[in-house]
Amino acid sequence: MSKNASTADGWDEEYRRGRWSFLRDLPESGRYGIIGMWLSLNGSLDNVLDIGCGEGLLYERLQPMGIGRYVGVDLAPAALGIADVDPQIASLRAGDLHTFAPEKGETFSAIVFNEVLHFSDDPAAAVARYVPFLAPGGVIAVSMYSPKRLESGANRLIARLWEATDGPDWDVLDDYRLTSDKKNVTWRLRLLKPVA
Repeated sequence: MSKNASTADGWDEEYRRGRWSFLRDLPESGRYGIIGMWLSLNGSLDNVLDIGCGEGLLYERLQPMGIGRYVGVDLAPAALGIADVDPQIASLRAGDLHTFAPEKGETFSAIVFNEVLHFSDDPAAAVARYVPFLAPGGVIAVSMYSPKRLESGANRLIARLWEATDGPDWDVLDDYRLTSDKKNVTWRLRLLKPVA
């Protein structure tokens, strides 16, 4: 991400230039597939909130699986403008990870943080902030890019989030380390359910 992309205008500029079009590439599909199967197998496709949805790529992957309702949130209105969604089941909203609030009474069977928590100084607090927006039995899916350099800031954020969600307030339903040999990158993915 460029220095400029820390604002909505910066993100808009990058989406307009096609900076994030690589997310549609085949080597990126594995993490979307894992998230989709997690939600499907847990019966969590009824009402999905996608934080940092960008162009709505997760929606595109979930639609053939029978998603009931989808709310995508992203800081960049330009990204939302690129998204190709069915307005009968999908709602796209400009908003920030740290301040977004759903409509009154709105809850979700699944909340997805797909490559967005690196933009939080405290990913565990960001995830915990969304727990009240889950419907009973709802799940939270997390995907984070994991650089090769173990002591990187990104890996420290992942370690802090994993440590927090290993605690008594969370049930870890699944935990993946996904590596694309073609792209030479690794992601960490985790499916969580808050302990009632």
